[in-house]
Amino acid sequence: MAVIERTCIGCRTRRRRDDLIRLQVVGNVVVPGGAHTPGRSAYLCPSRACWDAALRRKAFARAFRMPVKVDPTLWERLQGDHVSAPRLVSGTGRAAIDGSRAGRDE
Repeated sequence: MAVIERTCIGCRTRRRRDDLIRLQVVGNVVVPGGAHTPGRSAYLCPSRACWDAALRRKAFARAFRMPVKVDPTLWERLQGDHVSAPRLVSGTGRAAIDGSRAGRDE
C-alpha cells in the first residue's frame, strides 16, 4: 500500500498525510479541516515554527489561491487539540486527542 504524502506549507517538507494538520478555507477564513471533507486544503506540521513560517511567507493565501483570513488564535486551538499525531475528526473540525477516528467506538 502506498504512503500518501503531502507538503507542509510552512517548512515545505514532505511528510505522511497522517502526521500533518489539514486546514481548509470556508468563505475566506482558514479553519481546521476534517480528514474526508471536500474542498481545497493545505497541510501544516504540528510545530509552531512551521505555523510562524507559513504566516511570514503568506503561504495560506498561496495554498488556497485566494486572499484568506487566518484567526490569530487558531494555532492555540489546534495545539490544545493535538497530543502526538494530529488526526482531525471528520465533520467536527476538532482533533481527536487519542488519535481515534470519527464513528469508531473503542
